[in-house]
Amino acid sequence: METRSPIDAAQSINLWYKCTGCQEVVFRGELERNLYICSYCDALFPLLAEKRIEYLLDEASATNIRLTDAAGFAAEGTISGYPTCLFIADMDVIPVEIDTALLLSSIEDALEKRIPLITIAACQPEGYKETLAETTYLTMQMEQLVEASLPHITVLTEGEIHPLATHLPLGELVIVEGAETHRKPATPNLQPAPHAPEEQLLTQTPTKEIETEPDISVDCYIPREALPEMLGRFLKFFST
Repeated sequence: METRSPIDAAQSINLWYKCTGCQEVVFRGELERNLYICSYCDALFPLLAEKRIEYLLDEASATNIRLTDAAGFAAEGTISGYPTCLFIADMDVIPVEIDTALLLSSIEDALEKRIPLITIAACQPEGYKETLAETTYLTMQMEQLVEASLPHITVLTEGEIHPLATHLPLGELVIVEGAETHRKPATPNLQPAPHAPEEQLLTQTPTKEIETEPDISVDCYIPREALPEMLGRFLKFFST
């Protein structure tokens, strides 16, 4: 989960970061060279929207970059030489702050230029049932992409939470950034054996599920460092 933060020292703010996964302290320069991945345990540090544009889009290919204070970024560019429209919501954005006009403009650009749309947003561990007021309208607009045979790929970050949920409409292809998180097995419910309660225990299956199943059907999990290459492969596939 992307929950890493700078260590609490005035002289070290923005220079040294402490990983909440392994508790090691990592130099910011090393994080930048390593796509903000912990070099000790491979945990993902937060990656801001502008950084995502830099590492996803081909060098010097980004055009028509638009941004707002809350929503994140929208841009056009190429990934492995294949054109795409890109909308990125910053991981700290709460649903009511998302500028849907920015996302709608990305949809319109994809339709006008007949190129795929990629939307990137963080999974929302809380309040996912409280959807955006414009969700229905956004879904209707995205249906135009389907009618035009234009792919819409969704990339979800912070995928280690359960249940997987997002406030934005999903695309036909759903990718989670990072490795798949395996759910821990349920703790056995141990009961005394009726014939020898002082010596034996019987293992019984719990009567109800302890953890909540993810609500989102994920097509694949892709490590952050492999995301540009894999997105390029998907875009190549859709282009044919």
